[in-house]
Amino acid sequence: MPVRNFDVVNHPIRMRIFQLLHNVHLSINQLAGLLPDVPRPSLYRHVRKLVEAGVIYVAAVRMVHGIEERFYTSVEGLIDLEEVYQPGGLEKFAEHVRIYGSVVAQDLARYVHACGTPDLANIAARDHVFYATEEEFVRVRETIYEMLRALEQQPPAPGRTQRRMVVMAHPLLTSLVKDEPGGNRVIEH
Repeated sequence: MPVRNFDVVNHPIRMRIFQLLHNVHLSINQLAGLLPDVPRPSLYRHVRKLVEAGVIYVAAVRMVHGIEERFYTSVEGLIDLEEVYQPGGLEKFAEHVRIYGSVVAQDLARYVHACGTPDLANIAARDHVFYATEEEFVRVRETIYEMLRALEQQPPAPGRTQRRMVVMAHPLLTSLVKDEPGGNRVIEH
């Protein structure tokens, strides 16, 4: 299901909630434990906004001492291209990428800090720059996605740690620089 409402998820706290709920079910109490810097009233407000927008939903409910405890999860975070092509959509999409990447990087930094010393065998942070045709790039991207989809189907088991791999790939800005006659270099749009 595509994420249609950039205005809702394009907020640093809501993006953190959205990412924490990817492929897991967590209660407000569990979210509060993972987001100790977010006051509980704010957490409730952000969760309500995400639910109303259809970005997260109640995946399970249980009764604890006569009180209903809800467990939330996020929808698959695919971008709705129709929203990108609406007026102002491109700017919202760019902001979405900025916030998403920032939250992922902050999450890695919190993990490293919580471990005390980085376990470099459990962290992969590499930047690969390469030349590829559109067809070659699609083949690489789809191979990576196929491998990750297979891993996503594996159930929890002893020795398996839940991991995150974010794949971001794009042409470099330098690919927009073109030489004009006379030796001038310009950025093409």
